[in-house]
Amino acid sequence: MNDSLVSFVLPCFNSVGYLQQTLDSIEMQSYTAWECIAIDDGSSDATLSLLQAAAARDQRFKIISRENRGLIATLNEGIAAAQGEWIARIDADDICTPDRLEKQIAYCVEMGADICGSWVGFIGDRSGQWHTPVSDAQIRLALLFNTPIAHPSILARSALLKANPYPADAPHAEDYALWCQIAATSNARFANIPEVLLQYRTHPGQVTQAKKTALLITAQRVREQYARVALPVALQPLACEFAKLAEPTRILNHAEWLWMCDFFTQLIALQPECRGALGEFWLATLQRSRGVNVFDFPRALKLALQMPPPKAERKTLLKQTLRLAMSDALWRKLKP
Repeated sequence: MNDSLVSFVLPCFNSVGYLQQTLDSIEMQSYTAWECIAIDDGSSDATLSLLQAAAARDQRFKIISRENRGLIATLNEGIAAAQGEWIARIDADDICTPDRLEKQIAYCVEMGADICGSWVGFIGDRSGQWHTPVSDAQIRLALLFNTPIAHPSILARSALLKANPYPADAPHAEDYALWCQIAATSNARFANIPEVLLQYRTHPGQVTQAKKTALLITAQRVREQYARVALPVALQPLACEFAKLAEPTRILNHAEWLWMCDFFTQLIALQPECRGALGEFWLATLQRSRGVNVFDFPRALKLALQMPPPKAERKTLLKQTLRLAMSDALWRKLKP
């Protein structure tokens, strides 16, 4: 087995509620060549005590404790302190499977990947799974819309992250900004293992829940910057409008839905090799569009044939087809 040292980077801030489960999941890794750089970012609860107990039990835990500096500074500090050839991210409320590192190391070696995430299962306030795109090409395309990598699931080459620190001007979307930066400026290979290797906890106290407005503003700026270089040259002048309408939480009117339909049609014509990666995105665009009706059915059918949604979205596709058949207005009256 590959014996390269892996450095977990674990930022902690008032994390006592779930931290012990995270620490236990790190200790239980079948791949044993790891260290954990755990940074107590000025916590006021018993977070530091839990970390110190873990270090006393297992010397592979390396603890840093200081005043609060925020997540981005903490991540960059942890990466700078890491001694490993690889960096493994995890948050203080998540749980990784015992074979996570073993499988990610093997996958990176096999695929020549520089950044490798995995599918995740949700725990806490949400259930189900997040099946992220697998290949480098699919991930780079998906970055045009949102982050296609579960941040706390990643394993990345240490040298790559040391050379590309998390951007200080991207609060609450620092991972999305970093992946876009790396994708736009390097030949680093992305991958996601099509298997759940991390249990991702959702709860009201998360930054992504409490800071939604700031996150959306940052993500839209990052999306536009990336689109200006990642889109085919013919579509790059549309980057600003695309970035605005591609925001996953934005509700589109009928004219905006038509604009996005035309955009998808142009994109697939210029990059036909991406047909398998765009299915979920045009379908999600339809879901958040209002005022659609039966006259939009031929347009949606064309998109479905050009860019088939993944099997997991077949139920959604059926519902949206029914919605078009009866018009959006009637659908919303009848929908419970």
